Amino acid sequence: MKKLSEFVSLLSPKALLHFEDTAIQGIACRPEELQEKSLYCVIDEFLQYGHWVQGRDLPNSLTSEKIAALLLEAPVSHIALPQLIVPDARKATALAAKYFFDSPDKNMKLVGVTGTNGKTTTAHLINRLLNACGMRAAALGTLGLYEGYEKRAEAVYTTALSPMLFETLHELLHSRVAALAMEISSHALKLDRTFGLDIDVAVFTNLTRDHLDFHETMADYRASKLKLFTELKSEAAAVINTDDPAGKEFMPLCPCRVISYGCGHEAELRAENISCSPVGTGFRISYQGKMLEMKTSLIGNFNVYNVLAAVSACLALGADADALQAAAHVLSGVAGRVEPVPLPGNRAGIVDYAHTPDSLEKVLQMLRASGSKRIITVFGCGGDRDRGKRPLMGEVAARLSDICVVTSDNPRRENPDAIIQDILAGMPKQGITVEPNRREAIRKAFLMSREGDVILLAGKGHEPCQIVGDAYFPFDDREELRKLSERLCGYDHEKT
Repeated sequence: MKKLSEFVSLLSPKALLHFEDTAIQGIACRPEELQEKSLYCVIDEFLQYGHWVQGRDLPNSLTSEKIAALLLEAPVSHIALPQLIVPDARKATALAAKYFFDSPDKNMKLVGVTGTNGKTTTAHLINRLLNACGMRAAALGTLGLYEGYEKRAEAVYTTALSPMLFETLHELLHSRVAALAMEISSHALKLDRTFGLDIDVAVFTNLTRDHLDFHETMADYRASKLKLFTELKSEAAAVINTDDPAGKEFMPLCPCRVISYGCGHEAELRAENISCSPVGTGFRISYQGKMLEMKTSLIGNFNVYNVLAAVSACLALGADADALQAAAHVLSGVAGRVEPVPLPGNRAGIVDYAHTPDSLEKVLQMLRASGSKRIITVFGCGGDRDRGKRPLMGEVAARLSDICVVTSDNPRRENPDAIIQDILAGMPKQGITVEPNRREAIRKAFLMSREGDVILLAGKGHEPCQIVGDAYFPFDDREELRKLSERLCGYDHEKT
């Protein structure tokens, strides 16, 4: 249990109202997370797609007796509770959460992974490699919380709000987890959810267009990613993709050791002799005069970069290079990331989270190089998100697919037909199938397919629901494809 005076000493507020040195037994910045005698942190938060929740409006509507004190940027005159008035409530919330949960980040190794694409896969590969090398590790991000291969909890956000984040670290520490690989989103960095977090290794994957509904400009998006690296401690390590233009720009700005990875000659960890096939990828890593042979079941050249990033991060944490080579067999696919769904008739189903022009292009290029007869792509774009990427994704899909079925993908509060029209602006006027109902779109793609074809369901990946308006309807691309093959072809997935 902490006392309010401890937070006053920690945060040095510019003003203090109605002070009473009350006990603080919880910390929260959302009403539903309040516990008995909580320090309630009043911040505006980007909790819903395209919609901000105004923190200043919340205390006015709260009658909960769970609040022991408020932390906020301006006083609320009609509430006779202790109020800590701070210049930056976001940063103060992060520092207060860290203190309340006894700075768990100081007692475990933290790897923060950021970038447009590859965060989820890279974080999970780090988790698997470290566990295979004898270090008890976990992964946290879009897919939830995993200890080794075991899922412990679902995720609300890619990177949790500060109170939940530090509570999770506290629980992991008590579970004797020694290292955590976590995804750190651009939203979290811009909104200071990870302010004060003691990162040991920061990983940069790549930077391409995404989230401009939130950031508005690529410059702001880039600056948010860069924050993770410029705020590292001197004894940390930055693991950076030197084949990415932004990565090259980030490298001299890091105040710590930089480990570069890529396929170019300037990379410290360099991939050579890459061999990709429909069943896996093999390559050799050149590192400090050593050659590490990596044979994995991961598919696609882009996964070479994910493996390089993961191996680099593990080396930065002190893992042995030979042990990492021996552990390469654990580098298997991640849910919803180029995830195969067996289909009858020598056809293949692939479900992937690709929801940016760059990620869609990479997965389609990989499928094109795999020798498939035809690629049938089913995709849409999310509502209340960056509208500018929609025609770009349409152009990529039309150029690299043999057949395109444009459909809905979490339309949220937007009209699905309007989203589709934005996509079609980047596509040929003829030859595109439009079906707003995603279930029907997948059925049409399946019926169009024949021997040797690949059906790519892009955009949703692991997601178990379709978001329409504010409602969540159960919907899983993988299950839809399985049910179709069972219903229409009598295919038994239990035997495959």
